[in-house]
Amino acid sequence: MRRLAVRALGAAAVAGALITIVVLAGSSGSATGTPAPPLPRDVLVPPRQTLASLHGRPAAINFWASWCGPCREESPDLERLFRSLHGKAGLVGVDYSDDPSSARSFIRQFRLTYPMLRDPDGKVGDRYGVSGLPVTAILDTHGQIAELLRGQQTEKSVRSALAPYLK
Repeated sequence: MRRLAVRALGAAAVAGALITIVVLAGSSGSATGTPAPPLPRDVLVPPRQTLASLHGRPAAINFWASWCGPCREESPDLERLFRSLHGKAGLVGVDYSDDPSSARSFIRQFRLTYPMLRDPDGKVGDRYGVSGLPVTAILDTHGQIAELLRGQQTEKSVRSALAPYLK
């Protein structure tokens, strides 16, 4: 009887460990230190940005949606950051699984001038590990994901994340 109980506990522990591994693997998306997935093709605010156009300088890729409260809060900070970077680093907004007219309205409301792309079905964001908004992926000068900043960011927090990669 005792052996049976020990075996049952061992089997339960193994099953729990496997479930944990599967859940973590399924939710991780892109990990830091891996090449950044390609950016979406749809353009909301030109110019269209690609990983090739960002190569050689660090970049922040900000995933947002018009209905996201924290995205609305961080937008003025990101616009100020963009204006202060003077091309030393890239900033690209990616509208994630949003209605196109709502996205355009959001861009007009906050007077956003940095390049904006559209990820209509969320597939690109999913490859970056987006599991809630906003998320800002920091890319190093080689197009590797250096860090994922989850939640609302400030001009200062994104600048600090980019700082180690600025020349």
